[in-house]
Amino acid sequence: MKKKIILIVILISTILLSIHFIDRHNAEKKIDQYIQDYGISIDEISEEYYPLFNSLNSTPGFAKVIVTKDDKENSYIFDYDKEDDKVIFSANVYGNGGITFGDELMTELKHQPSDKVLP
Repeated sequence: MKKKIILIVILISTILLSIHFIDRHNAEKKIDQYIQDYGISIDEISEEYYPLFNSLNSTPGFAKVIVTKDDKENSYIFDYDKEDDKVIFSANVYGNGGITFGDELMTELKHQPSDKVLP
């Protein structure tokens, strides 16, 4: 009986982790396409952070934070919202987080968004 319970727990865990990693892979592809549409090439990125799991307070989805070679003091944040199937952009500009399109501090970013991603 214990072996069956352990096997069921392992099976369920494997299925849930598989679903998570498939969703993460799909989100990464969509985020990377959005970054390309934004106008930042892979060659310009110096650092990227792609957390394995998001915090419980964040939107259901995945996030990628990048820092570019010529704009090291700012970070570009791309959140993939799984429920709405879209990527949401924000930035951390000189320590001010949550900067989005239309915010005055957006002009401080060295990489400005292309028309493809502007709302």
